[in-house]
Amino acid sequence: MNTDKKKRLVFCALLALLLTAACAPPFPKQMLDRVDKNLSFKELQKNPDAYKGAWVMLGGMIVTSKNTKEGSVIELLQKPLDSSGRPLRTDATEGRLFIVTEEFLDAAVYHAGRELSVIGEVSGQKVQPLGEIEYRYPLVTAKSMHLWEPSSGSRVSFGIGIGVSSYH
Repeated sequence: MNTDKKKRLVFCALLALLLTAACAPPFPKQMLDRVDKNLSFKELQKNPDAYKGAWVMLGGMIVTSKNTKEGSVIELLQKPLDSSGRPLRTDATEGRLFIVTEEFLDAAVYHAGRELSVIGEVSGQKVQPLGEIEYRYPLVTAKSMHLWEPSSGSRVSFGIGIGVSSYH
């Protein structure tokens, strides 16, 4: 095999590896396998206590985050997720939830407007004021979280055999 063919073969192998890694979800497979894919956020929102112990994968935009003696609490505005688990940039939402963790999460990093995806266990609900109403927040205890890098402009995704798409 000549040198040019070897170089092309190595280049193609590296490109395939890069494309595969870029499509990898941010969570380990064993965690993804525990997620109840039949439980929608809308169902969870209606009666969080009925789903205590269920594992969910949710994401959205951080509204607030605060640290307590027990850990951190993030108020998340739920958003639909793309195939990689990243929240879509859309106004579509089915509500809000609280993500709780024993970890200290710096509010300067986990600030309003950042995109977050989480796999966690439903641990109940908390009712508290939201403006002038009493709002039922599902409580999800984080098992794994992924804070997405801020991006500017449109996101471009590539798919083998599917083409190129761009969305904001």
